[in-house]
Amino acid sequence: MKKYLLSIGISILVLSISTISVSFSAANETEAYIASEAKLEIKIKNDTDDEVSVINDGSGGTYRLSKNVVTTLKMEAGDKLYTYVKGKNDVLLLTASANMEGKVQLLSKL
Repeated sequence: MKKYLLSIGISILVLSISTISVSFSAANETEAYIASEAKLEIKIKNDTDDEVSVINDGSGGTYRLSKNVVTTLKMEAGDKLYTYVKGKNDVLLLTASANMEGKVQLLSKL
């Protein structure tokens, strides 16, 4: 009888340890996924003489870039930013990448 109870106790212990291990690995995978989907903050200064409308082709967000103003756009790596003229994408300005994070991009140089 003692051997039977000892076997059940060990089985329960092993099962609970494996369950805890699985839950920790699932939590780590979720954190890695969230980190990879983080948005980049890309700053664009409109140093031209006109206001310009742009569209983020990844999320579909449109922005109005006023003259001599720095605008921060939230984009994912690989998203494309186009000028937006008469409801259509016009000229490709940039493709978002991690090395642009937090740096001011001059519109005239794009």
